[in-house]
This record gives sequence, structure tokens and C-alpha cells, in this order.
Amino acid sequence: MAGCIYARTSRIEKAHDTTKIEHQVAFCRELAARRNIHIDPALVFTDVEMTGDLLPTCWAPQTAAARPALSGLIEAIEDGRIQFVLTRRPDVLGTSSEILSLLLECFQANGVKLVADREMLPAGDMAASFAYQMLKPVVLFDSEADQERKRKQRQRLLDEIARLQNRIQRLEDELAGLE
Repeated sequence: MAGCIYARTSRIEKAHDTTKIEHQVAFCRELAARRNIHIDPALVFTDVEMTGDLLPTCWAPQTAAARPALSGLIEAIEDGRIQFVLTRRPDVLGTSSEILSLLLECFQANGVKLVADREMLPAGDMAASFAYQMLKPVVLFDSEADQERKRKQRQRLLDEIARLQNRIQRLEDELAGLE
């Protein structure tokens, strides 16, 4: 299975360590390894200090600011060189409905899936939620991360049940002492 990596930083994010290009690429390489997706080094696309509402160069008017790496990714998709696009989170690909709907159309027309990690969708992050909702038909979340998240959630629920059972026992004992 062949895939590519797309990483982007915006001007706002550049100071945050986890959003640095090298961290995003390393994260995606780990994701690819877990899913047995081969990443050709020539298929690692990075747009640095570019906002998510900029069109890729191939779709932008000649005089407009655009994202050249996203254009390279689209070319690789249209050439049939990849089946998977790996990103840290879906909004790395874009933040506007125009871009996301065009990408969804491109992904679907070429049978490409977006692979991301559900843990990278922070609660309350509107851009990430919006991008996920727009690209949902082509998103595959990393199953290992999903399984770990479910295991942790299950353990939290079991701990809560045990706590509540102890509380019930104390209340029953207290009630019995009042009789």
C-alpha cells in the first residue's frame, strides 16, 4: 500500500512544538508503520507557514497566494501513485469548505483514504471538527490509537463503577444503622 504524508504549519502554530513540520512528519511515519503503508520519501509534502484557507497552486488563480505542496499531493493522487494520505489531523489539509469539498471530491474520485489519529482531534477545536466532518467519508482513524482510547475509556468506566459500588455499600451501611 502506498501513501504520502502532508504536513502544514500556519503562521500562528509555528511556535508550538507538536505542530512543527518534523514532529508532524515523524508522527505520520509512525502511523504509516502501524498500518503497513509505504511512504516514498519523495511523497512527503510540507507547506510551512501557510494558512489552511489557501488553495493548492494547481487550483489557485495565477496571482493568488497558494500552497505548492498541497498541489504536489493532489498531483500524486491524480497520477494514481498513492492510496492513502496521512496527516496529523484533518484540518492540516484545509480549513475552508471550498478546499475541503474539492479535496473530498478528489479523494473519492481516486479511491484515496485519509489516515489520521482520533486523539489529534482536541475537544472544542472548531477547525479540526469542521475538517473532520467535511472529510468524514474518506477518513480512516488509526485502529491502534482507537483501541487504546477504548481501553482507557473502559478502564475509566470500570473504575467509576467500582467507586459507585463502594459508595452504595457505604450508604446501605449508613441506612442500616438508622433502622
